[in-house]
Amino acid sequence: MADRKRYSFYRGLFTGDVLNFSKRSPFVKEIMFERIYPTKIILPMKMHYGVPAIPAVKVGDYVKIGQCVGIPAKGTFSVPVHSGISGKVTDISDIRLPNGILTPAITIVNDQKRTKLDSVKPRSGLSLTAKEAISLIRNAGICGMGGEGIPTAAKLQRARTESVKDFLVNCLQSEPYSTSDLVAITEYPDYVVLGSCACARAVGASRCIFLISENRKEQRHELENSLAKIRNDFKDLEFEIKLFRERFPQGYYRLVARALYKKNLAAGETLERSCKAVLFNCSTMLACWETLSDNIPMMSRIVSVTGDASGGHNMLVPIGTPISELLLNAQDIKNGSDRIVWGNCLTGIEVKDPENTPVVKTTSVISVVRRIEVPKTPCIHCGLCSECCPMNLSPNTIFEMLNQGLRQKAAEEGARECIACGSCSYVCPSGIDLTPAIASFAGEGRIIESNSLLDNSVAMGRPYEDFDMSSVGEASLLEDYSDNSEDGRKSASDSITLPFEKDKEV
Repeated sequence: MADRKRYSFYRGLFTGDVLNFSKRSPFVKEIMFERIYPTKIILPMKMHYGVPAIPAVKVGDYVKIGQCVGIPAKGTFSVPVHSGISGKVTDISDIRLPNGILTPAITIVNDQKRTKLDSVKPRSGLSLTAKEAISLIRNAGICGMGGEGIPTAAKLQRARTESVKDFLVNCLQSEPYSTSDLVAITEYPDYVVLGSCACARAVGASRCIFLISENRKEQRHELENSLAKIRNDFKDLEFEIKLFRERFPQGYYRLVARALYKKNLAAGETLERSCKAVLFNCSTMLACWETLSDNIPMMSRIVSVTGDASGGHNMLVPIGTPISELLLNAQDIKNGSDRIVWGNCLTGIEVKDPENTPVVKTTSVISVVRRIEVPKTPCIHCGLCSECCPMNLSPNTIFEMLNQGLRQKAAEEGARECIACGSCSYVCPSGIDLTPAIASFAGEGRIIESNSLLDNSVAMGRPYEDFDMSSVGEASLLEDYSDNSEDGRKSASDSITLPFEKDKEV
């Protein structure tokens, strides 16, 4: 199934060193894995690339599992938000997330009854077009779970418009500590594979390619077994598993383009247009199949909770769960004075208020890292930062230029290409934190559109006070969806086959 070639970009950090925490400290393996039922959830209306959704409930309302509590305003680039618990809405107010985003958020207190909407149940056989499948994914509130949170339906539609040939599934979880994507493959391999196949058909791709580390043999075998089971149902698709070398930050789309297609994408260039390929995270594909087969909106995700001085846990948690409740369940992780990081230990953001900081749709890991003061000395010009930079930059040179105010020179040196992976700061023997200054400069040079994950230009205030909440009611938005084609009729070229029932076209 997998070819013999090993793919990768050049430079970066090799995980065979002390960064390989996930192998050095085995993760706790319960039956399946831990499921968390928090006492409350805090649901931000903006945890995706796009503008915030509008709260569709009010304080005092009772909500059920799967219910839509945030809906995109008409004509905006956004995704709906769903509740992963049942209970009462106790607060709707603005919060600021660790990444600086100011957004309305809904607080729901858990009644512990786990009452689901009637529509949250396995879907019976039905007839779908590609556009209808994309519409279901849009209404389920699914966005990218491994990066900036681009709405999955929008990305699928762009891939369909660009007539991509290769549908790439990113199983390259290379971050220290985090194994949430790998657990998704281990526990739900059929869902990952079927979601990938369905979405590949929806965009019209001819090849479905799974990208995975050469050392992740257990996950690779799970994928191979699942592919063997469904191969006859997807005879129009060619399947491949491509093995990559263990390296951080493996999986970034520009580095994937370099490794697979020998193309160096400039900032703003897309895989879809330049390589006729589209890249999706494997956990996102799992969420897509949950929607298409089980009518489950995006209301929970797998999160790794771990530290460098302990083992680790992978937890299935409702989106919106406060970080403090995850740490309470991971009793072997003693955070004390340690740093609690919202995200990866190299690229994440330190959390100051774990009680009120929630897991969002893009949170794959909560890292608890020992607070160590690294002795700082002037740069010794060893060149380690240049050797590890995956974008082929010279971080020490750029850092010095920025310190001297030579911003134009720094830009000419390629500073705008920084992807903020944190590798240069990690390897610096002088203890110089190079990444923040360079990444901040790179960010300043990019236009932050109104849809960006980092945009705060949308007036907060109370835009939801005038919203007609009766238009949503007690629904998940998956009860009704529409084909946006002009005449609404299905054509043979637009139909996709999903194996809900063997040999039945749906």
